[in-house]
Amino acid sequence: MVRLATGILLLAALLDASAARASDECSTDLVPPTAPSATQKRPVSPLDLARLRDFGKQDAGLGGDAPFSISPDGKLAAVVLRRGNPARDDYCIGVVVVPLDGVGSPRVVDSGGSLILAVSDVRGIPDLPIGNAEPVTPRWSPDGRLLAYLRRDDDLTRVWVAHADGTGARPVSRLDLDARAVRWSGDGRTLVVTTRPGVAAGEAAIDNEGRQGFLYDRRFWTLSRSRPEPPTPIPFVELRIDPENGRVLASAAVNDGKVGGAPAGAITFARSPSGALAWTAARDAHVLLGPVALHVQLAGKQVTCASPYCSTGVGALWWGAGDELFFMQGSTPENGGVTRLLRWRVGRDRQPTLILSTVDALFGCAPNSVGIVCARETATRPRHLVKIDPRTGAVSVIYDPNPEFAELEKGTVRRLRWRIPGAASFGDLVLPPEHRPGTRYPLIVVQYQSRGFLRGGTGDEYPIEALAAHGFAVLSVERTRPVAAGIAKTGAQLMRMSTAHFAERRRVLDSLLAGVRKATALGVIDRNRIGITGLSDGAATVEYALVNSKLFRAAAMSSCCDDPSTAMFAAGPGYAEFLMDAGFPPPGTGQEFWRHYSLAANAKRIRTPILLQVTDDEFRFALETFGTLKAQHAPIEMYVFANEFHQKWHPAHRLATYQRAIDWFDFWLNGREDPDATKRPQYARWRKLRRLQRR
Repeated sequence: MVRLATGILLLAALLDASAARASDECSTDLVPPTAPSATQKRPVSPLDLARLRDFGKQDAGLGGDAPFSISPDGKLAAVVLRRGNPARDDYCIGVVVVPLDGVGSPRVVDSGGSLILAVSDVRGIPDLPIGNAEPVTPRWSPDGRLLAYLRRDDDLTRVWVAHADGTGARPVSRLDLDARAVRWSGDGRTLVVTTRPGVAAGEAAIDNEGRQGFLYDRRFWTLSRSRPEPPTPIPFVELRIDPENGRVLASAAVNDGKVGGAPAGAITFARSPSGALAWTAARDAHVLLGPVALHVQLAGKQVTCASPYCSTGVGALWWGAGDELFFMQGSTPENGGVTRLLRWRVGRDRQPTLILSTVDALFGCAPNSVGIVCARETATRPRHLVKIDPRTGAVSVIYDPNPEFAELEKGTVRRLRWRIPGAASFGDLVLPPEHRPGTRYPLIVVQYQSRGFLRGGTGDEYPIEALAAHGFAVLSVERTRPVAAGIAKTGAQLMRMSTAHFAERRRVLDSLLAGVRKATALGVIDRNRIGITGLSDGAATVEYALVNSKLFRAAAMSSCCDDPSTAMFAAGPGYAEFLMDAGFPPPGTGQEFWRHYSLAANAKRIRTPILLQVTDDEFRFALETFGTLKAQHAPIEMYVFANEFHQKWHPAHRLATYQRAIDWFDFWLNGREDPDATKRPQYARWRKLRRLQRR
């Protein structure tokens, strides 16, 4: 018995030592080299993109929490960095403290844990994973000594606390359920932790129900599991815990999310230290996605901003010194993807003053003593921290977690704008680094947002810079505003208006084709070698395009497809009801409807080569398309990635998706094959598909 106990203790010590080594390696991986390498510049590879350091949300949208936090004294910022490692198929994750004055180096105050996946309630299904990272922002204690944040270990997300000076980090919460969010109480004596205990209780109830068999109803999401999901709504609960020992001191239901003091109908809201209010609200509360108005209440008077800058895209508000209001007007399809930073001295200026106008993505901005601190992405530079001079608009870099990327050779980027009847949009055309005037390149269309760093399109599936380095031109396209925006009064009406006569799909495709024409008119595109890609809404555009256009010579999709049977049966009764409410025909009907949209319904005439790289959580949606086209000898191939959701989060899977997409388009548009011996079976299959296509 003593020998057994000794062996257990020794094993525990070895595991602790192994974890410590992994943490040390992770810390080293998160800290970029102090000086760039002196090697000659080389093009961007898929591995370079898969290994980038990230923080915050995976997209460059304007809304949501800031991806960093500033210390109470305004001297430091904190971020949670993550870096994928395809070789190990995991992530290095760490809390990094950055000096805002540029003096000193960033320091890693904690490292370890696994990726926290974001979850959402979707059509009555709670906590459905999407596959993207949950943005984790460290929270400073009021005295600036500690940082509280979420960290996931052993399949449980806990609250951790780290000393900002790097002298140690430890778990705090002792809960047996996931922590969803954390913040400090106003006095700094307790931590407020958001939880959702009703999910576990709902799962237990379903376990009990299973003894008698499950009633098949709208609680099923059959793409993921062959059992019901707990029905929504499921409330969130806030726990106040002691930061020293994790003891729960109190609990209360979470409020409805409305910020205290916000006027009715407020979309964004900010209160100044003196009590001045600023908020945005819909001009017409009865329609969805319509224009907004910016209101200010100061010294007992309410003023509404009359500037065009205040009517669309206002996504962030904050007060500076002396009741100066700063706000951000974000990128929209109509403004050509321009983000603007404005200052309004209410009571002194009739209109806001434009400080900065840029096609770069700015988000999470906050004022402090050094200026306005923002996260920024440019078309060719991944996310980093900058400060903006609020008087001149001058921008300077504070912290770049990927300095090595500057040493790589990127493609030339040109912003294109276009209009179609009833809508406008834009896109970014990326030409190969070695572009020479007069050369015409094969074009790959990537969808469906083009904001900030041009990495891989929505879902990060198609490596724009790596494709450009391989000799392709790439058009990264921004989706148009929904056709029923500002018209529909309910979500159901918006969906029905979008579905009727395929109004939404036609508008998106017409805009995309206009963008291709704009790029082709520059004389750099070979119109006979154009490929298209897409995930989610982008995949729906691919499906509609292949049925209604002959322009595209090859396609790659990361989700698939709406078809007569699959759409109604693959995801369960709730999803089928949702589609029929949106205007889709009931099962067994609607042949004319599907003839205009479904790949399976048009299988006899589809000859465009289609690559499907789908996830195990959604591949059932692709079975009707794949099986029907395969039976008609169409050139189609499908890969299924395990333990994935709507988007792929495994670094190894992302890299494989990148590389195979490049191979696919190179084969079908350029007739080239990678000489790598391990890819011989791949090309043998593809040559067979090409013979079928020609026959």
